[in-house]
Amino acid sequence: MRVLYYLERHKSIGLRYGKGNTSLSGMSDSDWATKHSTSGSIFTLQHAAISWGSKKQSTVALSSCEAELYAGSEAAKEAVYLGAFLEELGLGTNTPIPLAMDNKAGIDLAYNPEHHQKTKHIERRHYFLREMVEHQRLSVPYVASADNDADIFTKPLQASAFYPLRNRIMNVSRQ
Repeated sequence: MRVLYYLERHKSIGLRYGKGNTSLSGMSDSDWATKHSTSGSIFTLQHAAISWGSKKQSTVALSSCEAELYAGSEAAKEAVYLGAFLEELGLGTNTPIPLAMDNKAGIDLAYNPEHHQKTKHIERRHYFLREMVEHQRLSVPYVASADNDADIFTKPLQASAFYPLRNRIMNVSRQ
């Protein structure tokens, strides 16, 4: 009922795409839980969202770093697909697609397997993000947790955090 009430109350709000910036960028986040964590990601083009998602992780993460790596690898698959799609449309670039994360340990694992002893238990398929970074198809910059738009897809937020994120994602002015 709350969702229906929200939709009725805000039916005038929609995605608003701007001019200019045709480069694809993404953000990934996870909410580390005691059993299965939640992954979330969002990709924007021309200042508004073109793809987003949220999903329970199929494997149990033993740390927040691991949960972020899982979320990043799932988002990397979407980034590769969107990059290829934009390439077909003639909108692709030869630069790596930025996939921002708010976990420095997860970013470190994406660039360098230096903590091998501590990460031996992580399944190979969760290192897809690292492979895409090595092949220079993705870059993984740091974004502060407060500025990570994917946060909206991983956990319930208070109105004070929800509305600014919604406005940024949809490229709308304050309503």
